[in-house]
Amino acid sequence: MSKIAILTCSNAGLDYLNYPKDITILRSVIHFGTDESYDDFVEMDAKTFYERILKDPNDIPKTSYVSIGRMIEFFENLEKEGYEEALVITISSQLSGLYEAVKRTASEVKIKVTAFDSLTLAYGEAYMVLEAHRLAKEGKTVQEIIPYLERIRDNDRVYFAVDTLLYLVKNGRLSKLSGTLGTMLQLKPLLVLGDDGKVQTLEKIRTTHKAHQRVLEKYIEDTQGLNVLTYISHAHADEYVEWFKTEIQKVFPEREIVVAYLTPVVGAHTGPKGIGIGYIKL
Repeated sequence: MSKIAILTCSNAGLDYLNYPKDITILRSVIHFGTDESYDDFVEMDAKTFYERILKDPNDIPKTSYVSIGRMIEFFENLEKEGYEEALVITISSQLSGLYEAVKRTASEVKIKVTAFDSLTLAYGEAYMVLEAHRLAKEGKTVQEIIPYLERIRDNDRVYFAVDTLLYLVKNGRLSKLSGTLGTMLQLKPLLVLGDDGKVQTLEKIRTTHKAHQRVLEKYIEDTQGLNVLTYISHAHADEYVEWFKTEIQKVFPEREIVVAYLTPVVGAHTGPKGIGIGYIKL
């Protein structure tokens, strides 16, 4: 039986969850201006990050995925530790170049590397990682694990609302939204991470509370009568989290809700107070 290493990127937000520490996290980098760079979480955590961008909304951060050189180091170290294979679960390939970078790097190392495109991020991605780790520990091969991950990917959806579109627009992560920049930034739209892994606009909404109401309505419509895992991913928006939890449990009192932070490299695109309500059909 091959010894399989499970890796993911910091976009999954595992650092804010209780996760097995033998999972390797490829850390993206947060950039402010031309001379400030921080490894996600280890050099700048969510609380510090959101406090900073709230103080200066015009200081728009950029992000980049882990360098090829560091990736190679990770794979070489795993090989030294006796791993024969590595399964890397990445953020959506439509939101980052990491998936393609992992595939390119695979040819440069001896350990067998398989890249899996989650087509999502945050807790949806994290859940895939945790399940892959569990299955690997049970003795499943990478070829046996992939169908499980595909099933999760095919049954995962997240709706979200942001307080400002500034970060999504400036970082080029928003598709299918028309209008002038000034008009766009006043909107609080209902967004969805589509089946193709892209951020899309479903409805244009004028207030944050109405956007939250529509997110809740879509979640309830989608999951009525289903067995689902529910999660809330948020950008330092604790007051919004409590409202959503209360409203969801009014309709589905038996459902447990997983709450997790959006790590800074994701928050660099949502901005502060962004919140997503997601579900995975079980």
